[in-house]
This record gives sequence, structure tokens and C-alpha cells, in this order.
Amino acid sequence: MKRFAHRGVMAHRPENTMSAFRLALKTGADGIETDVHMTKDGELVLIHDETLERTTDGVGLVSSYTLNELRQFNAGIRHGLDERIPTLVELFELVQNETVLLNLEVKTDVLRYDGIESRILDCIDSSGIEPSRIILSSFNHRTIHRLKQMRPEIEAAILLAYPLYDTVGYLDSVGADSVHPHINRITDEEIRTLHRHGVPVRPYTIKSKAQLERCLAHHVDAIFVNDIEWASEPL
Repeated sequence: MKRFAHRGVMAHRPENTMSAFRLALKTGADGIETDVHMTKDGELVLIHDETLERTTDGVGLVSSYTLNELRQFNAGIRHGLDERIPTLVELFELVQNETVLLNLEVKTDVLRYDGIESRILDCIDSSGIEPSRIILSSFNHRTIHRLKQMRPEIEAAILLAYPLYDTVGYLDSVGADSVHPHINRITDEEIRTLHRHGVPVRPYTIKSKAQLERCLAHHVDAIFVNDIEWASEPL
């Protein structure tokens, strides 16, 4: 069972910052999960919210600013650190010579960011990183469908906050490869059914030992955690 650092190691560093990603590498994460938005001038930046207030000292929509303008805000302010909002290019450069997987959550479920899918795929191509190291995910399943039509060889997962009636059939209709469900919104039988159909299952976000034990018992393919070292401790 692989362990993905959720927004980097956000338990100990400001989420979605280079220090959080570096700590993920240091603590032996199998993968790094991050969130991709697009700036006013079409650059790809890594931040969870559509707005700046919760995680930075900025105000307003990410999409209202150019990259240079966003660079003026401190993404480490809540931790008393000095951090910039990173770009997807910077994350690719950090992991270029590593083996860590990357889960890129495309944040189009609130704002649609016209053309973000093409920009992400172009960024992957120019990075030199093997597409097999990339997983694309989104709560916006139209985005996943679009990405799979454009690049069917790159794995894409649907994020699920609520259960579906026929998840396997729904995956076929979307064209997705895998499922990233909320840990409390998927049953043991649903995990077994998905695995019988060869569908990878990676629940989010594992925060308790009981949840961790459940994932291990049902052989999920990976989990998303805020603290890699905690998730790696013997049970």
C-alpha cells in the first residue's frame, strides 16, 4: 500500500509549499498529492483553495492575479515561515530525478479555468517526467473525461465525496481508470468490487489508526495522509 503526502507533509509544513514537498521526499513518501489552479496569465500554481485568504496573506481569487503578483504573497504565514506559492514546473523540477509518484488534482470543480487541461498536459510533456509517474484526479468528472480523451495513457481518477450507485459502470462512462473516495464514504464491499474489476482504490484522507488498519486489511492501492512518518509507523 503506497502512501501519498497530501498537499505535501501538511502536518508539519505549510500545505502545498516546496518545504512540504521536500519533507515528503525526505520522509520516504511513495507519492505527492497537490492541487493545481491557473493564474490570470495562464500559469499553473499549487494551492488548495480558489481563494488566498486561508493559506496566505493575500486576498481574493487565485485567478485574479498573475504569477508575479501571486509571488508577493506568503504561503507560509500561518506557520510563521516565508514561503511562496509554488508552480507546477517547480514541483516537477524538484522530483525530476526521484521515483516518487505525483497526483495532480485539477481544481475545476468550482472555477472551470478554460484550457487548464491542455496546459497541464503540455507541462508534463516539457518536464521530461515519465507519464507513468503521473495520476490526474478531479471532483469535476468532465475534466477527467476531457483529459482521458486527450491523453488516454495517463492515469486519471475520479474523486468521490459521496457513493455512486454503479461505480464501475460510471468509470466506464467517464473513461476514468481509478477511484479516490472519501474514506468514510466507501464500504468494504465496494472496495472489493472495484478490485475485482481491476480498479485501483486510493482513499483520502487517512487520519486515524483505525482508518489505516482498515485500508491495510482491504489492500487498497494507496492512501492519502497528512503525515508520512505517522502513516509508516508499525501498527
